[in-house]
Amino acid sequence: MLRLGERAIHQVFANTADGFAALDGWLSSFALSPAQVRVCLEATGSYSDAIALDLFARGYTLSVLNPAVLVDYRRSQQIRSKTDKLDAHLLARYAQEKQPPAYKPLPAELLSLRALLHHRDDVHPMLRQERTRLQAGRMTDGIEQRVRKHIQDLQADFKATEGEIKAHLKAHPHLKAIWRRLQTIAGIGWLTATRLLAHLGEIGRFDKVGSLVSLAGLAVKEHRCGSSVRGKAQIDRHGRKDLRRSMSMSAVVALRVSPHMQQWAKRLQAAGKAKMMILVAIMRKLLPIVSGVWKTEQDSQPALAFPVAA
Repeated sequence: MLRLGERAIHQVFANTADGFAALDGWLSSFALSPAQVRVCLEATGSYSDAIALDLFARGYTLSVLNPAVLVDYRRSQQIRSKTDKLDAHLLARYAQEKQPPAYKPLPAELLSLRALLHHRDDVHPMLRQERTRLQAGRMTDGIEQRVRKHIQDLQADFKATEGEIKAHLKAHPHLKAIWRRLQTIAGIGWLTATRLLAHLGEIGRFDKVGSLVSLAGLAVKEHRCGSSVRGKAQIDRHGRKDLRRSMSMSAVVALRVSPHMQQWAKRLQAAGKAKMMILVAIMRKLLPIVSGVWKTEQDSQPALAFPVAA
C-alpha cells in the first residue's frame, strides 16, 4: 500500500528477491527515490527479515513493527475486519501518523545465528513427524525403508546444524561471552541462551519492560468492567513466538531450580494468582534480567532482581 497524499495505491509483490526488485521498480515508476519513501513492515520473523534487509540495502528508511502495535492501532481505529489489504492500509497510515523508529539491521553474525536456529527449528518437527510415521506402521517395506533413510538424513542435518551453531559461537568470541553470561541466569541452558542471543539485537533496543514484554507477546489481557470479571486473564500472544517459547521453557526450569523464583512464586500464589499467570509472571521477570545481563556485561545477580527474597 503506497500513500501519496490522499491517494492509497495497492499492489502485491512476491516475498522473494525478484519481488523485492519489482517493488523497488514500482516505487521508481512514481518518480520516488528511496530517500523519499518511508516503508513500514509488520515483523513476521524470517519472512520480514529478508525484505527488511533488502530495502535497507537499497537505501530505504523503514520501520519494522511488532504485530501487537498493529493490533492496538486497529482497535483504536475501531476496525473489526482483517484482510491483507486492510492491514497494508493500516500500516501505511500508522507510519504516516506516528513516524515509528527507523529499522537498524542486526549485525551479520547475529543474522547468521538466527538463520541457523530457524533451520534447526524447521528440521526438528520434520524429524519428529517421520518418527511418528514409523511408529504408526501401516506402510509397505519400500516406504518404511525410505522413511528410515529420511530419518537418518534429518538426524545428520540436525546434528550438523547444532555443530554449526556451536562453531559459529566459537568463531565470534564476543557472542560466546554473552552466551556464557546468559547461562548464569537460572533456567537458561545453552539452547535458550542461543535463542536469546539471536534476539538480543531487538531486546537491547528497549529500555522499558513493557516494550520487552510486548516483543515476546507476553502482555496480559484482562476483561474487567467495574466489579465484573469476564473470562480469565490471557497473554496477548502477539510478538516473537520463538522467543516466547524459549522464555516459557526457561520459566519452568527457573521455578524448579531457583530459590528466589520459588519464593516469589509463593508470594504470587498467596495473592491468588493462577498457576499459568505465575508462569507468565516468571517469563516477564526473566526478560529484563536477560536485558540487564547483556547491557551490563555482568553475570546474573539474583539478589538484585529479587531484593525482598534475598
